[in-house]
Amino acid sequence: FSLSKFIKITNFVINSNLITMDKQLIIWSDVYSVNNKEIDSQHIKLINLINRLYNAYLDKKHEAEIKGIIREIKEYTVYHFSTEEELFKKSNYAQSAEHIEMHQNFIDELNSLIENYLDSSLVLTMKTMTFLQRWLTNHILKEDKKYVGKI
Repeated sequence: FSLSKFIKITNFVINSNLITMDKQLIIWSDVYSVNNKEIDSQHIKLINLINRLYNAYLDKKHEAEIKGIIREIKEYTVYHFSTEEELFKKSNYAQSAEHIEMHQNFIDELNSLIENYLDSSLVLTMKTMTFLQRWLTNHILKEDKKYVGKI
């Protein structure tokens, strides 16, 4: 029996001698793999960030914590997209223009979400959470899978 495997499998978080179980909006599985360790690792990080936001939403965390997670999602998304786009350039990926346009559209959506949330005209809702979940999972499964073996 391995405690580290148990914690990893059940996604437990140990916090001040309390063990709680985080809820997951997205669960990583090999179906999301694009066979590139760096990109897969970044996708896992994005999934974890969205799950953190989801838990903050469910736990009705303070607004400042939610704003911080939203900003972190945006910053990491920009970093992730730049990594993918650099790989597109290095490999002369034929569909890079369309893919980059999708990235920009998502960044625009995130900027709008952040702007609306920061000026308090948007309350974090399940609709917002579902948008983030669907965009990421659909993007990986439909668009990122197109470059498997090409970058």
